[in-house]
Amino acid sequence: MPGPSKPAAIGQGEARFDAALAQAGRGGDASRDAPLRDFSKMTRGDLFGWMNNRIRAGELSLDDSSGLLALSGGGAMGAIGSGSSDAVPPADAQHVDFFQLAQDRIAAARHRREHDAEAAHLVALGVMQRFQAPS
Repeated sequence: MPGPSKPAAIGQGEARFDAALAQAGRGGDASRDAPLRDFSKMTRGDLFGWMNNRIRAGELSLDDSSGLLALSGGGAMGAIGSGSSDAVPPADAQHVDFFQLAQDRIAAARHRREHDAEAAHLVALGVMQRFQAPS
């Protein structure tokens, strides 16, 4: 059996983003029942809580949430389900632009050729776009 395919070559980010969303079964409009958020002005705790609520509602898988977990400051990729207190983001009231943070982490992962981290952050960016509240 072939293993999971690696993302395409560097410089084809848009194609990888589409592929990551398709692989995650994402794309299209947000669920009508899911509350929309402004991911450009959230605290880390808000993002973590929203992510957990979407997982409980069955709108987000644990695999798809790994990039969001990393963005929230709740530990490294894959910390969900570890039982570790490191999987909880720090409690602070600072608002973060998670769109910008995701884009920065995607660029950094591409630079370091960390394809798994890049793919996880691409999926996180797609999830945020899907659930972004209109301005």
